[in-house]
Amino acid sequence: MHIVVSSQADTAGMNIRDCLLSMLDFEKKVFDDAIIYYGEKFHLAEIRERLIHADHVDLRLKKYVEFDRIIFASRHSSKDARKIFSVHVSGNIGTADYGGKIYSLAKPDPLTIKNYVLALKEKLSRKPEFQFTMEVTHHGPSEISTPSAFYEIGSTEKEWKDEEAAEIVAESIVKAIESNKRDWDVAVGVGGTHYAPRQTEIILSTTFTFGHNFAKYTFDYLTKDFICKALDITETNTIIIDEKSATSKIKSMIQEISMDRGTKILRSKDVKREYSLF
Repeated sequence: MHIVVSSQADTAGMNIRDCLLSMLDFEKKVFDDAIIYYGEKFHLAEIRERLIHADHVDLRLKKYVEFDRIIFASRHSSKDARKIFSVHVSGNIGTADYGGKIYSLAKPDPLTIKNYVLALKEKLSRKPEFQFTMEVTHHGPSEISTPSAFYEIGSTEKEWKDEEAAEIVAESIVKAIESNKRDWDVAVGVGGTHYAPRQTEIILSTTFTFGHNFAKYTFDYLTKDFICKALDITETNTIIIDEKSATSKIKSMIQEISMDRGTKILRSKDVKREYSLF
């Protein structure tokens, strides 16, 4: 059972929550630190604090409701004000400037991510000014032990309040939940920019989905042990490397991981050719 978690401090998240409430029937109960909407297909939760600061929120909410996967409905902010739908897993590497702890990773939910992306892809024509993009692992909450990911609308107040954008996300969430039984190939991604163009292409067009992704700007902080931690928490032994951005140091580190634990290393261009959905 999934739970969709939104924050009262997040305009986009509350917009998505309102759309979900209009689509299905829920029973509302108010608690001291959360509002829970109990549903037949999935539940909703509304909390006061910003999601990036909601470490251990899964343990807190499980006092009131049973669930085994979390969908964080959220806003995305950026200085360039791009109009996007984005998805990513939360966690931090060498810094923790926006919630969570350093070198801490939330448990990812790559299967729901994949099904959401495929559902969203079918609806993008309704908002042609928007694009879909994956993002790399960043910000809190990092202390989440239940499979989770962030599903976002960006990047300004105008987009956060856009009802049709929220409807598209809400509809895609429902479809992802309903189709979540299918298995997909799962990988940890290494390389690329914050908006992970190679990983975005891969999740849209191949049998692969992702747990954690590490951008080139994190390479100074990456260690063998931390990449292994990401593989373990993602429950995969496959790394997809953006070969154009990976440094020789990172390539050597990944080869050592492969030798130590038999990790499968795939280049992004090979994945697009050999694992195509079409």
